[in-house]
Amino acid sequence: MKKHIPNCITLLNLLCGCFGIHAALYPDISNVAQLQLAGMYIWLGLGFDFADGLVARLLKVQSPIGKQLDSLADMVTFGVLPGLIMGRLFVLDALPQSPNTPWALLAFVIPLASALRLAKFNVDERQSTQFYGLPTPAF
Repeated sequence: MKKHIPNCITLLNLLCGCFGIHAALYPDISNVAQLQLAGMYIWLGLGFDFADGLVARLLKVQSPIGKQLDSLADMVTFGVLPGLIMGRLFVLDALPQSPNTPWALLAFVIPLASALRLAKFNVDERQSTQFYGLPTPAF
């Protein structure tokens, strides 16, 4: 039973990303408030992302499936969601450039860079005992 606890926490991180995407796409409140709410889900997901690794190490239940699940959750919460928020800011003209300029394509850089960083992490065998590089939330 205890081996599933970190994965459940990881799924809470993923759920935060999903809720954030929903908040950014479906306006129930003002555009600015919905993007602020989406941003808050990133912070909440960050807390779960920190907790899942900590709990896995404390319980000594690290697993390959947990590593993969964590990367998938991080891709949604710290890759897709921030890119979506930035894209929405361009569309809402909250940023100086209009949505019809090439600058709006910068929103796609966030999920692309996040995916590359996570893929590199998952295949780097040095990562088993120490962490190398920049964490995806800080990326």
